[in-house]
Amino acid sequence: MLTLLVSMVTSQALTAQSLKVYRGRDGQRVEVVALAPQQPGKGATPNALVRVTGSGSERDGLVFRGTLREQGRSFVMKYAGKDWTLTTNRDGDVDVSMPGRSESFRVKYDEASTTAGNPAEVVKVHLSQLADDSIALAEKAEWPNIVSKYEKKAAEAAASVSKSCGVQSTVTFRWATFDDETMANVDAWKLCAPMVAALQSKCAAVKQRPAVVCQLGATPAVERLEGVLRITTTTKGVTTAFVQQELGR
Repeated sequence: MLTLLVSMVTSQALTAQSLKVYRGRDGQRVEVVALAPQQPGKGATPNALVRVTGSGSERDGLVFRGTLREQGRSFVMKYAGKDWTLTTNRDGDVDVSMPGRSESFRVKYDEASTTAGNPAEVVKVHLSQLADDSIALAEKAEWPNIVSKYEKKAAEAAASVSKSCGVQSTVTFRWATFDDETMANVDAWKLCAPMVAALQSKCAAVKQRPAVVCQLGATPAVERLEGVLRITTTTKGVTTAFVQQELGR
């Protein structure tokens, strides 16, 4: 479950072991932060973060997470639902295949930029991007047809809730939490649909927080945020009775 994985990553301390900065001739900058293993010991997979800027890609500034492989000669991450080799070291020249660019580019190690760099800042930005779903959305595949179908159902549900409760309500998905396996094999709307009847029977809660968000998680939950009701369903769904009970508290 992507949601659970994100929770596990953010709950563990990410400690930077080292930073290397590479520069390209056209202003590209690549920062590679090697992280201390989460489970130190023999066979532990080295983790790393990489941030690319100045490449002209729409993904510039994202701090990707992945693994350094081949004794650090390549960095492999998840992108659009598949493994993606972002950097490959070829005898000192690092080839960068940045998502959103038709061609790769090369960078070289820069001692001065490395010395002046701040690995803790890179880690901080990565954690912020995990929290705002930027990383999860980049890592998961795109499902335009399925998303369109489910969002149409959500819009119909919002119209029904709005009519029942006399308030302009919205119903949306937090797509970053729906992993690719779920998108491929499960009807995401069926996981969220039982909440609609609960909302219609608890209009006071809807009037206080008319923006309703359905997300996927490990445990059913109802969160009251500023103007937002965030309802967590699971791969087994969430029951109307549970949501009614939580909204009634």
